[in-house]
Amino acid sequence: MDDITKLILAKYQVENIIELIKDNEYRQYMFMHLNPVYYELERQLTNLTIADKIKPVNHNNDTK
Repeated sequence: MDDITKLILAKYQVENIIELIKDNEYRQYMFMHLNPVYYELERQLTNLTIADKIKPVNHNNDTK
């Protein structure tokens, strides 16, 4: 399983947990801890998906 798939699955897990705790009296407390995890997974997923599109830059003024 590649990293992108793992991150997507982890994001789904967090979304499902958020859905499951909707009726919990401590949902706000748990959500405050789950929300940063969700957005960190989003950030890492974005970084992985755009990493292939970034071209290396030659800073040496080399034309080779």
